[in-house]
Amino acid sequence: MSRTIYLPELQRINIKNYTLYPNGLDYSYDFVKGVNLILGGNGMGKTTFVNIIKFGLIGLYKKAKDLTRTYLDRAIVKRLLYPSNYFSARGDESIQVDAEAIVILHFFIKGTHFVVRRSLETGCLLSVTVNGVNLGGEIIEEERYERLDDKDKEQYLLYSYERGVEEHSNLTFDDLIFFVNEILFFGENHNTVLWNNGIDGRTDVQNELFNKYFNEPDLDRERQEMQRQAKYYDSLSRHRSEDMRVLNKLVAKINAASSNNTETSSPTIDIVALKSRIESIGEDIIAIRSKQAALENEISILQGEINRSSMQASRLDEDKKRIEREMNASLWETLHPQYDVFVKNIQMNHLCPMCSHEADQLLEKVNEATTHCFMCGNDIHQSANSELISQYKTITLEHKNIYQSIANKQRKIRALEDGLTQFDKDFREKDLQKRTLQQQLRELEYKRSSSVEPDKLQALDDERNRLEAEKNENQKKSAECAAKAQELTNRIEEEILSNVSRFSALFSSYAEHFLGVPCSLEYAKYEGDDFKRFYPVIDGKIRRQEESLSESQRFFVDHSFRMSILSFFYQSPSFYIVETPDSSLDLSYEKNAAGVFLQFLKKPNIIIVTSNLNNSSFVNYLTSDSNISFSMVGLPDIAKKSAVQGANEEIRFIYNEIKSRI
Repeated sequence: MSRTIYLPELQRINIKNYTLYPNGLDYSYDFVKGVNLILGGNGMGKTTFVNIIKFGLIGLYKKAKDLTRTYLDRAIVKRLLYPSNYFSARGDESIQVDAEAIVILHFFIKGTHFVVRRSLETGCLLSVTVNGVNLGGEIIEEERYERLDDKDKEQYLLYSYERGVEEHSNLTFDDLIFFVNEILFFGENHNTVLWNNGIDGRTDVQNELFNKYFNEPDLDRERQEMQRQAKYYDSLSRHRSEDMRVLNKLVAKINAASSNNTETSSPTIDIVALKSRIESIGEDIIAIRSKQAALENEISILQGEINRSSMQASRLDEDKKRIEREMNASLWETLHPQYDVFVKNIQMNHLCPMCSHEADQLLEKVNEATTHCFMCGNDIHQSANSELISQYKTITLEHKNIYQSIANKQRKIRALEDGLTQFDKDFREKDLQKRTLQQQLRELEYKRSSSVEPDKLQALDDERNRLEAEKNENQKKSAECAAKAQELTNRIEEEILSNVSRFSALFSSYAEHFLGVPCSLEYAKYEGDDFKRFYPVIDGKIRRQEESLSESQRFFVDHSFRMSILSFFYQSPSFYIVETPDSSLDLSYEKNAAGVFLQFLKKPNIIIVTSNLNNSSFVNYLTSDSNISFSMVGLPDIAKKSAVQGANEEIRFIYNEIKSRI
């Protein structure tokens, strides 16, 4: 079952003596459950403001402890930090203040009131109260704290704060770092998490999230340990294979030397050479089996896509029939009652409906002239209703495209099946070669054992046998650990599968607001994936790469994915921070984009949105719902404006117009 977790609910922020905001040296803002707009021009500190919110919660941490550890957990990669002067470097040194720049953040976790004070100059955690009670502990820089062993951290305030968060949230502090940095915050770098698989050094959010939070955490920890041990034993096995290759090369040199003189060749030389060939063929067989499995998986995926397309085609068939009935009420009666059945048989099976032979030319004729009889070529659909004609042209084009797509996938499957047949042939040939060599090996070993004279190179073969035994034993242990890891993975995936429908429905409720077409999530494993992942299905098409969507589409599909996560785990109001979401939007999508956020606010939540002072209608749409609370951090009132910004009347008008709505 999925974990019950409690994320922070922001209440209030107070920024003191921070010279980036010279007109707000004691600035306070109360967050509302609704839209919290951080409005300002370029360079006024919008990004810094939202980063101060993050800083109040998790400090300068930009990445939790990496899950990559040495075998048996003996070493841990430390958390990654921003530099301690991250905020002080952004201040204005020309402005005099008489005290340290700090941030005080008020928030709730499961109804428990936290008040956190941090230094914007040193990055240190200065104080924490939980329901009015001060937490104890010495103050220390986070960089120094991360260098300590776990047992040496207990005397520090950072440790007390982490334990306090864990006690009330059912999350470790690393979990909180992960949620804040990877899910709750969509920064100006616009990195998406739905498609990211971690190969670029970023966190693989899907792997981390669904394996860890959709299940009890102990299950995932056990799975990771089994995977680490499988890799460890596989590494040992590979080392033994390399040792065996070195020995094989030595035997080959001895064989070459003996062929240059009159000495009788040792049977061991031939035995070791045969074993080397058998091992090589065995590796070829494993490679063939792996390629076969990949092809079978690809065929399965294509067949799944065909099934989905067929369901969509059936819906189109119904729509097509409905329009045809409206267009040709009188003419429809003249058609053969099985006409559409004939057409569908041609499109799906490529068979002539009269003689059941393959008829690719007939298929081409049907697809190219959908409004003409496939036998005589006459127009069978006539109507004076231009709107119906337009609808019919649209649906017949879509109808043609989807059946063409099905036909293309069927051709791919046939080609892949040909590849499987060839691999089967290769496997049989290799297996025959291996069995033939094994018979030769048995004969040579019998010949050597029957020899009166002892084989002086017997020790080499004994050493090779020892290495091979160790290699096989390590391979066996690796396979056992991998099988256990797979068993645990299957249990994890079963739990995820039980939630796919619910999770996909949440995603649909957000993504469809933006795209205006049916959207869902598919949980599947494609070539190159280490495990099953969620992929967006947009209007019936799986989008495996984010490049298959426009910039704004991929951003708002990713917003929808993140909001689905937050909705799935919802226990109490939380927050979602988005920097300049309107930067990639054209006019036609601004209203839809606002609708995504307003959908998220149907349950009490906190949206924090930064926006430039521009002519975008996005903010107007976002604030148009009178049932949604709206508040604003007006950076022009507290930040330093450039000469251009101060003199621009249009910027002043836009700002005052939005401000007047509060």
